[in-house]
Amino acid sequence: MAVSKRYFQNYIALFPAKFRPSLTAKLDYKKVLDAEKRLKIPTQVWLAFLTPPVQEAEEYVPEKYKRVWKLKTEMLSKLPHPKEFLDVRNPLHHSSECVTLALLETLYDLNEKKVLLAEARYHEWLDVANHFGLWALRYMLEDAIFKTFDSDNFSLFESVVDKQMFIEQHLVLAISGIVKDALAQAGLDNFSLENRRKNIYGVYKKVALKQKNINEIYDIHGFRILTSSESDCRKAIEVLHQLWRHFPERYKDYIAEPKANGYRSIHTVLYSLEGKLVEFQVRTHEMDHIAASGPANHAEYKKNLGKTISS
Repeated sequence: MAVSKRYFQNYIALFPAKFRPSLTAKLDYKKVLDAEKRLKIPTQVWLAFLTPPVQEAEEYVPEKYKRVWKLKTEMLSKLPHPKEFLDVRNPLHHSSECVTLALLETLYDLNEKKVLLAEARYHEWLDVANHFGLWALRYMLEDAIFKTFDSDNFSLFESVVDKQMFIEQHLVLAISGIVKDALAQAGLDNFSLENRRKNIYGVYKKVALKQKNINEIYDIHGFRILTSSESDCRKAIEVLHQLWRHFPERYKDYIAEPKANGYRSIHTVLYSLEGKLVEFQVRTHEMDHIAASGPANHAEYKKNLGKTISS
């Protein structure tokens, strides 16, 4: 059983009243991130996120939470030096928790309009997130940086993406219906199909920096198929390629050859309804959790389900 909301409320209640408003605000922000169901953050990281970042708070941290305090202080000391983490060759290294906490803290600060680092330093944290396979946090931080340091362009491209999603909603519904029916007909009974939207900065990069037309961006929104096994992933790909013409040069099998940071998925681009180019990502539910939270965090999250932090 997962750790309850009350558990975190009880934790912040350990600290003096003067810390309560800031910690309650952070707990509210945690709820926002929890809405991303794919994101699985270990309990210890959340507790460190909810720990006051000042020395005087240490005396209020019970012995069983001392590892949490150590994680918090380590993160604060390393926050200005993200490149240190790029020397870590194995993404499953214990420093994954420190990296995740740093990303959560920078996301929260940018959300609160507190700019604590130089813009270049924030971009260095994106490289670290990519290195550790923390894709969901990477895309969130990418948009937060874009919104903070180039708000006019962020608003412009956010409206462009929203408009495009609205225009193509009939296509999304039609494609979803056809794919779901085809997968069921092929005998796949334990799958889910999701429509996903590309992050705002990703669209900006392709339009403004690569000088592409908005209609040339085939992954402004796409689909993600989640299955229960690797064999079902490959069966789903077969079904997709029978439905519509695919582009072999855009087919990427990261299940057969995972990325260095542990990312596993199959990507394919199809020439679908009304000539619309659409990208599909196909992976298992567990691969998806790893893609969102990183290999180390996912493993730690599973290990600690239903447990409390001990010394």
